[in-house]
Amino acid sequence: MPVNPYLFCALEPSIDMLKQAVEKDKPKRRSWVRGDGQNLPFRGNMFTCTYMTLVLHHIEDKAKTLKEIHRTLRPNGNLVVMTISHQHVRKGILNLFPGVTSIDLKRVPPIPSITKMMKTIGYRNVHYHPYEHDEGAIPTEQFLERVKNKYISTLTLLAEEQFQKGYKIFEQRICRKFGKTLKRTARFVYITANK
Repeated sequence: MPVNPYLFCALEPSIDMLKQAVEKDKPKRRSWVRGDGQNLPFRGNMFTCTYMTLVLHHIEDKAKTLKEIHRTLRPNGNLVVMTISHQHVRKGILNLFPGVTSIDLKRVPPIPSITKMMKTIGYRNVHYHPYEHDEGAIPTEQFLERVKNKYISTLTLLAEEQFQKGYKIFEQRICRKFGKTLKRTARFVYITANK
């Protein structure tokens, strides 16, 4: 059976998140598949490119996932991993929230660790590229509302009492540092490789 070169698949382990994704993808631009990155439900040599956005730090066995991706990539296929570096964790605005930085430094793998793992697995042309994007200014109140709603997974890892105490400190620090408007810069690292 020939491989469809235009097949776009998106993988999600959570049924609830999968339902939301399918609902948002009204034009049906991709095939949504429930599955685990550590045991990909795809045959070998199937994809020309795999792209991961802020996923690797959620996966327990990162090496197994990278091996699975390698297995499912076609010869000369590409892997692109978007992640954050430890430097970005320390420079990020959420480092003003007590406890957040230490959580992220433990769960986000260092860039050299990821690139070494990829080379050991057999990926070729492994490179990383820091990227910064000016997101412009937003009202501080609007950003604080996003934090209050735990817009990133790290905030959900704090015990509720710890979150509430930390949020009060964070709110004071943010208002003191930025006033009514804060400027945001997105900082990521793209790691690219070939099979």
